[in-house]
Amino acid sequence: MAAHDYETMKICVDAYLRYVRGIDSTLAEIAEDVARLEARLELMGASFEAAAAGGVRDALPDGIAKAAELRDEWAGAMARHADELSEAKLLCRPVHERRHALWLHSVERLSWDETARRMGYSSAQTRRLAEIGVRELYALMPERWRREPIPNAAPR
Repeated sequence: MAAHDYETMKICVDAYLRYVRGIDSTLAEIAEDVARLEARLELMGASFEAAAAGGVRDALPDGIAKAAELRDEWAGAMARHADELSEAKLLCRPVHERRHALWLHSVERLSWDETARRMGYSSAQTRRLAEIGVRELYALMPERWRREPIPNAAPR
C-alpha cells in the first residue's frame, strides 16, 4: 500500500477519531437522557412494570412512551455503531500506547498535559508517541477513513 504524506495521514486519522468521538458522545447522551427521564418518572410514581400491564396513571403515559422511545433510539444507535466503536477501542487500547495517546487526546478530549500525566510521560514525549501513533492508526483504521477525508489525495 502506498502511503500518504504525514499531514494527509494526520487529517484522515483526526477525521476517524472525531467520528468515533461523535458515536461515543451520542450514545452517552442518549443513555443520560434515558436515565434522567426514567428517574423523573420514578419520582412521579411511574412503574414501568405497571405501564407494560396497562396500569398507569393518566399523567404519565407520555413520559413512559418517551422513555421507551429513547431506549429504542439508544439500542438502534448502539446496533448501528457497536462494531465500529469496539474496533476503534481495540485499535487504541492502552497496550498500544502510541495509539492510546491519540485516543486520550482526541476521543476522551484530554489535554496533552493530562494525557501525559495519565500515561506517565512528559507532554513532549506524549506528543512524539502520538505522532508515531498517527502512522500506526492510519495503517490499521478502516479503509474508508483513508479515502473519504481527502478523496483526491494521491499517495506518494
